[in-house]
Amino acid sequence: MCTHLIISPKRRLTRWLFLGVASLVWVTSAADTGDSPELPALGGAAPHPANGLVYARPTALGWMTRAPQNLWQFGRELVNPDNTWPLLGLAAGTAALIKYDQPLLDASQRFAKRIGLIDPPRVSGREFYYVYSTDIEGIALPVYVPTNLNSSMYYLGDGYTQLFIVGSFFGYGMYYSDNRALQTASLTMESLLTTGIVVQILKRTTGRESPFQATVPGGRWDFFPNQKLYNYHTPKYDAFPSGHMATVMAATTVVAANYPEYRWIKPLGYTAMTLLGFAMLNNGVHWASEFPIAIALGYTAAKVTLDHVPRVVAGDTRTTQRNTWYAMPMLFPGSGGGLTLGARF
Repeated sequence: MCTHLIISPKRRLTRWLFLGVASLVWVTSAADTGDSPELPALGGAAPHPANGLVYARPTALGWMTRAPQNLWQFGRELVNPDNTWPLLGLAAGTAALIKYDQPLLDASQRFAKRIGLIDPPRVSGREFYYVYSTDIEGIALPVYVPTNLNSSMYYLGDGYTQLFIVGSFFGYGMYYSDNRALQTASLTMESLLTTGIVVQILKRTTGRESPFQATVPGGRWDFFPNQKLYNYHTPKYDAFPSGHMATVMAATTVVAANYPEYRWIKPLGYTAMTLLGFAMLNNGVHWASEFPIAIALGYTAAKVTLDHVPRVVAGDTRTTQRNTWYAMPMLFPGSGGGLTLGARF
């Protein structure tokens, strides 16, 4: 049984994006010759020695079409009785940090100046230099490169690092026909997408000022801000929570789960998160209280993604997939593009 909801975009840029993705779906689906996760024909293959599982080849855009299912499962985790005490502890810790956000930020920036990470004349470490800009449908896409160590640490969570990781696993998997690497690339993208959606919902709901834009100590909160003002003056509203921290946690969790034999992955990821948090305080883009919930969001998004990973235990024809929700771009002749949301029962 399958139900659908059609959403048609109105804006010119959005329509072209939907058309482009829809075309990509058609092309990649036509080129995909791997086994479908719902048709596990891998029972006779040898399990991977690292975790005893046989990895199915991921579908072309499964990382994107499973987003509705992941968000649904994410919401279920929030109301799961087993998570009540961890959530209460997270809330209490965040509330305690909010009270001391301004002193913690000031102390971090003073220390960064003392060790030379921030040039003393500057208020914070927001030091980038402009490289070039390209224009797509009237929207400028600038590229920034860090100019010092503190800014370099900030870029650990800026998305480029995560995309490099995804690209590396994808390239390795394609070259060596390694399904584990391909699944890692797909699952990392899936967890990043889920993380990004949840983070954006919270940012656009809480409306907290970034430190470098703060008008009061600790930053002003403007719950349910005007979305037009949010888009025009984003740093005035988008501090809570930290998307940078959440994405690093999500990527670390996914990669470590798929490569458990490499025990250095988690320490490396947690070290990167520590440096990133320090850099974001110095840059004045986030408060310390925004890190715990970001870590929890990234971890939960990764676990939700891994929970339905299309892998098959050797000798067993069952997959770990449940009834699924999915999203798929569509073309409408003569009227542009749209998005179909569906549920398969």
